[in-house]
Amino acid sequence: MAGCATQIIEKKMIEDLIPIHTEQLTVETNKGSPPRWFVLIEGDGAAWPTPTRPPIDPTPKNSSVLELAELIHQRSKSNVLYLARPCQYPKKTGANCQPKDWTTDRFAAKHVDSLLGAFTRHVPQGAQVTLFGHSGGGVMALQLAGRLGDRVAIRKIVMTGTPVDVNAWTQANGYSGLTLENYPDSLRDLAARSVPVFALFGDLDSVVPESYMGVAAEAGLSIQIRVLNNTSHDQLARSENTLKILLDP
Repeated sequence: MAGCATQIIEKKMIEDLIPIHTEQLTVETNKGSPPRWFVLIEGDGAAWPTPTRPPIDPTPKNSSVLELAELIHQRSKSNVLYLARPCQYPKKTGANCQPKDWTTDRFAAKHVDSLLGAFTRHVPQGAQVTLFGHSGGGVMALQLAGRLGDRVAIRKIVMTGTPVDVNAWTQANGYSGLTLENYPDSLRDLAARSVPVFALFGDLDSVVPESYMGVAAEAGLSIQIRVLNNTSHDQLARSENTLKILLDP
C-alpha cells in the first residue's frame, strides 16, 4: 500500500458512467499481506414520489452509504470504494439513460457488468474484500460477489434493508416485476464459496422487513439475519451496529 496518498477522497467519473468515490491511504501492513478493501454499493437512489411514479432524477439525496464509507475510512484506515449504481447521477455524467434503468431494470445483468468493471479497475487482484450494499444495493452486492470468482478473497457480505427475495417482495407489494437475469445462479455460486453473509433489518422498517429471504434458502445460501432495535430503513446504513459488523474481524 506504500505510495498511496493519505486520507484523500478522490472522485472519478469512469468510462462506464458510474460515479466512483475512492478513499486512498497509506496502510501499515506486513510485507506480502494482501490489502484490505471495503466496497460499498449505493441503494436504489431517490425515493419515488408515489408507489406508481418513479423519480425523474434518481440521484441519491444525502447518501447514508457515502457517509458510511467515510466512517469506515476514519476508523479502519482501510481502502474504501464507493460504487454508485449505473445511471444514478445522470446530471453529472451525461449518461444516456432511460427510466427503466433505475426502475424495472435496476438489477439487470448489464448493470452488474458495469459494477464488475468498476470493481476490477480499482480493487487489486488478491485483495481481502468486505462487500456492503444498502437496500437494492444488497441485491447488487450478492450478484457482484457471485461474479468475482477467485479474483479476490471476500471476507464477508453485509446488507441493510435488502429484499433478498426480490420477486416475493415485489409481488407482496403489488409492484411491477424487476429484471433479474441469472440471480439464482449468482446465489448458488456464492453459496458454494461459504462466504459469511449478514442481512440487517430495522424493527421500524416498513419498506423491507426481514421476511423476504426464500430465494436464498432455495439456492443453499446461508444468511445470518439481525434485526436492529429502534431503526428505520433510512437509519440502517448509519447505525453503529452496522458499522460494528462491518469492521469486526
